[in-house]
Amino acid sequence: MAITRRRFLQATAATAALPAASQSGAQTMARDPGWKPRQLKKAPNIIMVVLDDVGFADLGCYGAEHKTPAMDALAAQGVRFNNFHVTALCAPTRACLLTGRNAHAVGVGNIAEWGRDHPGYRGWIRQDAMTLAEMLKPDNYSTFAVGKWHLSSLEDQNGTGPFDHWPVRRGFDRWYGFHGNAIDHWHPEMFENTSAAYPEKSDDYHLSTDLARRSRQYIADHLAASPDNPFFLYLAFGAMHFPLHAPSDDIRRYRGQYDRGWDEVRRERFARQLETGIVPADTRLAPLNPNVPPWQELTADQRRLAARGQEVYAGFLEHTDRQIGNLVDFLKSENQFDNTIIMVLSDNGAAYGGPIEGRLDVRRDAYLGRAPIEEFLGDIDLMGTDASYCSYSRGWAQASNTPLKWYKSDTYEGGIRAPLIVSWPGGDLPGGTINGQYHHAIDVVPTLFNLINGAPPKTFRGAPPLPIQGTSFAYTFDNPAAPTTKKIQYFETLGDRAIWAEGWKAVARHQPGQPFEQDPWELFHAAEDFSETRNLAEAYPDRLAGLKELWRSEAERYDVLPMDDDTLKLYQNAVPTPRATYVFYPRMTRLDRLSAPDIYRYDSQMSAQVTLTDQKASGVLLCAGDSSCGYELFMQEGILHFGYVYTRNEIYRVRSPQAIPAGEHILGLAIRKTGESAATVTLTLNGEELVQAPLPKMWPIYAPNAGIRCGENRHAPVTRDYSGPSVFDQTLHRIVVDVDMA
Repeated sequence: MAITRRRFLQATAATAALPAASQSGAQTMARDPGWKPRQLKKAPNIIMVVLDDVGFADLGCYGAEHKTPAMDALAAQGVRFNNFHVTALCAPTRACLLTGRNAHAVGVGNIAEWGRDHPGYRGWIRQDAMTLAEMLKPDNYSTFAVGKWHLSSLEDQNGTGPFDHWPVRRGFDRWYGFHGNAIDHWHPEMFENTSAAYPEKSDDYHLSTDLARRSRQYIADHLAASPDNPFFLYLAFGAMHFPLHAPSDDIRRYRGQYDRGWDEVRRERFARQLETGIVPADTRLAPLNPNVPPWQELTADQRRLAARGQEVYAGFLEHTDRQIGNLVDFLKSENQFDNTIIMVLSDNGAAYGGPIEGRLDVRRDAYLGRAPIEEFLGDIDLMGTDASYCSYSRGWAQASNTPLKWYKSDTYEGGIRAPLIVSWPGGDLPGGTINGQYHHAIDVVPTLFNLINGAPPKTFRGAPPLPIQGTSFAYTFDNPAAPTTKKIQYFETLGDRAIWAEGWKAVARHQPGQPFEQDPWELFHAAEDFSETRNLAEAYPDRLAGLKELWRSEAERYDVLPMDDDTLKLYQNAVPTPRATYVFYPRMTRLDRLSAPDIYRYDSQMSAQVTLTDQKASGVLLCAGDSSCGYELFMQEGILHFGYVYTRNEIYRVRSPQAIPAGEHILGLAIRKTGESAATVTLTLNGEELVQAPLPKMWPIYAPNAGIRCGENRHAPVTRDYSGPSVFDQTLHRIVVDVDMA
């Protein structure tokens, strides 16, 4: 029989008993007895700022040398938490933050694209789990979501929905943002509510700037229309998830600052953490992860590339902080800052990062193999620009997580301990304090309801909602030295498991392909070992056994089981079954990259039905991908062109020998496979061959970074043989793509 929470806690003598509300595993939210309710003239506004893949040590106020003055200022007059935990992946954490319940319990045990037919891993929030936006509606909150969503299944993310799991169907009045994760910050594919959105792109356009600007606009609209009501803004930046994209001036300010390497930077950050008290005085700096060599063991070329990647990362973070500062300044200018609760946090620890020198193009390396280091060196100045899709080194990722070990997706502290800043000048919070109570993302919702003197609705859509599972940490603001009231928190990510209970933690790092029962477990006294440097499994085998049994009990309670070692299969299954025929129309909402016609594995034929009034037609007919890997069929001054980007340095082009005359035409492109990754390309006019050329190298169709666009290209450039959106300037009726799957 699985051990219960009460049995475990009694057996380990860690506590007398659990509160009655927690026995069922689906506890009802209760008033936090340690929080003294404020006398509120008006319900406070709420802003939740979620950073992406930002490590525990990445902010200046958490020990970094990065310039983050806006977030540091919020921390200086608010509260920092150094024992706040999230899940080890982005989508599950977001599900926890927005529902107050465990990720598996609401159906988001993995990222949305890797959902499967299992109640804990569907990839979207179950309908009876109210979101915070839905909970706040009875209190007259206006609700806005801006930025990353990543809580809807892949097949729902195109322009026709269904929209049941989009923000505007889950309690938000308005949404401006993107699905998925690795967004191109220079050329994002955006939506507003349920329609495609196309940002106005000036020379200095950047997604983070756009998101902050739209946040201010939504708040301004609210203040104009409903000034007596509060608002809730969920602002989820794409920063700092790869690709690392930042303005050149921000990157340039860090030039040369990381030539000393991650060993030295980790030591410097750790020293600042000890000095400021953001880590306990007895904390030890975790050793380098086994896959991170000392800086001096890298070659000179590797050090040069790795240092540049960290310069880009630092510039990107500083740029993001500036957008948060602009939002805060706007709140102050409109006399809203004092009455606004602002939470700033990260969704998980810093990401693994890949090769030791980093990557210029993540997808290129993932699908086509790593670029030769000579090629990478030749393109080093492209890092951070829209001609890159880069990530930094795993060595810098561990520096981001100082003093911890491992990364995002790991259930060690490097993957699950996150910065959290809470600011509320009008709430009389103690300024500049560091709170060390153990808490988790599921605890944010009950905390917010305690702060606003509210409670979630008791019914939702005519039935009781799934109960809140988190524990409020509002008490920590009035009692910064109080012991934590949280008792237990489980973790599971891609087979990695952990359980925290009463200051002890057991953790297992799953080895793919190995039976789960063979994974070794480690034991740490988390209350005394901040960075998990002393494995006590051999010293306390009974305690470890009890924690492992407790993990299984919690896993059963919250729909974690059965686990499946299926990450690769889920990744492969994310590509929908191809259709035999696709029909595209000009200026349609883009079709996502994984739903695009598969011209890699099969012979295919594209037929564009056009009406040309002269011999000067120009513009895009059909395109997919970007300048790292993509293709496009377009016209320039009457000439029909096809360009295929295998890599940024290998582009294959073919063009018609003469301009296409005026009239009704079928412009054709035939791709005939001549090998697994090779083909011939033929351009045709009304079925007659115009020109044929070899296409010696191809990539899988799911490699492009942007979806299918028709009749224009308002997203990422591909061949760069034209500029701007290149709207087709004559009449394109439709394009038919036939895929020979026989």
